[in-house]
Amino acid sequence: MMHILLVLLSIAILSTAHAFSGNELTEMLKDGLGNVVKETINGVVTLEKGSIPVWLSGNFIRHACGVFGETSHRNKDLPNYIEHLFDCFVMGSKYSIDNGQVTFTNRWYDTTVEDIYNSYGREMNASSMFVHSVFSKVNAKQIDKWNGNMSSHSKVSEIPNVSWWLVDNQAIAMTEQPIGVIIDPHDVVQKGYMQYDDDNLGVPDTQQYLFSNNPAHEQTEPDGTLWSTVSVVKFETPSHLKIRRIVYKIGADTVRHVVGTYHYEDSDITRCKGDNSYPDFGARFGYLHSFAMTKNYIVLPETAFMDDPCVFTRYDQYKPFFPQGFRYEPNGYSRLLVMRKSDGVFIANITMPPFFATHQLGAYEDGNLIHMDMLTYNDSGIYDRHMFLDNLLSENQYTTDISRITISLSGMSARMRSLRANGKPPTAFEMPNINYDYYGKKYTYAYLAKNFDRRDQNAITKLNVDTGVEIEFVLPEGMFVQEPQFVARPGAVFEDDGVILAQGVDGRKHKAFMVIVDAGTMMLIGYVTAPDIALFGLHNRFFPMKVGRTTVDTPGGIVG
Repeated sequence: MMHILLVLLSIAILSTAHAFSGNELTEMLKDGLGNVVKETINGVVTLEKGSIPVWLSGNFIRHACGVFGETSHRNKDLPNYIEHLFDCFVMGSKYSIDNGQVTFTNRWYDTTVEDIYNSYGREMNASSMFVHSVFSKVNAKQIDKWNGNMSSHSKVSEIPNVSWWLVDNQAIAMTEQPIGVIIDPHDVVQKGYMQYDDDNLGVPDTQQYLFSNNPAHEQTEPDGTLWSTVSVVKFETPSHLKIRRIVYKIGADTVRHVVGTYHYEDSDITRCKGDNSYPDFGARFGYLHSFAMTKNYIVLPETAFMDDPCVFTRYDQYKPFFPQGFRYEPNGYSRLLVMRKSDGVFIANITMPPFFATHQLGAYEDGNLIHMDMLTYNDSGIYDRHMFLDNLLSENQYTTDISRITISLSGMSARMRSLRANGKPPTAFEMPNINYDYYGKKYTYAYLAKNFDRRDQNAITKLNVDTGVEIEFVLPEGMFVQEPQFVARPGAVFEDDGVILAQGVDGRKHKAFMVIVDAGTMMLIGYVTAPDIALFGLHNRFFPMKVGRTTVDTPGGIVG
């Protein structure tokens, strides 16, 4: 009864019921899929409800889109717009929070992409899509025209716009390659590529080798040690490929230490026929956007969205990379690789029926069992269908499974089950987070964005992973929430003693917003409106004030 009461109270605070038609909501959703006309630097926000906790101090920064082009007058032939969410031109969108006060910054980065786009007066009817893409159609003539500029090392060409890492007290913008760009979270400016003090993970920097699929999301130990993984392709000959996956960690020495290596079967790409994918699944690594860590193990849940070595026989630089480089294999399998952290030995390679996964919740050991929780799908549609603008602006009815995979280390087997309570209707969830002090440990709560980037009514959902009970903070129709982020209260004793921060787009006011919600009760604490719009995008992170400063003068941990 108490859970129901809390939900009703949350709805009463901020939500109104079905105030708009479907067409009206679609027009509001377009606010997050358009273009930012001007920057905002340290703009004053409007406190709409509640208050800002005085203990909350830091920079809440997000990879926000800045440009989608002519989304209201789309010309697919040119093209004059960016077709897919993952390919937008990025901005830094930040709320600075300190001593009960909030300011808003939404700023373009100094990059080659921005220089080129500015030369066209920020008009995509003139510039068209001039950079290589993940999923969007590009203009071949414009690719050729600007390829030299984009390949130059004299300047950062573009900002990796997926996730955030923390290395050596620096905020690092990351995508799915083992290279990142340092971002000053105070001023929202780029400070160049992150330089590691190592030998390129032991991989020669020649055309014989290439990196692929470094998951955007890392895992971080309580002492700040960061774990990640990347696949390495070596051309033994023009047709003979050796592929391995490296697991590495980064410490305070800013060296990427290789801990373990998993070898796949060799590929002979003379076996590639027509448009068919490579016939041997054992020679193909599965796509990873995230992975799991427990006290003693790294677990890599490779999905059935498999790399295709045949891409090297037919790669077309004028076509999006992902549809060429990866294919979902419904007749293939997913692969769970379990590595022992102490010595880098892979102790298990467990196959499961095919699935696709985006983000992890938590993971922990329970005797001889490993429990790892993640968002799963029956195919790769969340990438290769649902995040296209044409679908985002329609009903876009995708649904998500919140799944627990339990691995038996004694039986070297695995099973999957849903974490949601029986009878819950299918729902679209994305962008989960937990209390990061509980990474690798037994945990209870996860926080997710409901109806992420959909016109349906949005909410922040708190899930009890033990009971399946869900509590929601529901937003009014026309307010579209982005990734929720947990920040612990100073001196917190309980797992959910803290707040949830979330940015978003208010299509009713044509402006950005931020909410602060009590993570225990899911009741509103404070709600601010920014002075201007910020668009949809991908991940965010809350950095305490000390991050990005050479002189540490503010206490606090790292969340994100």
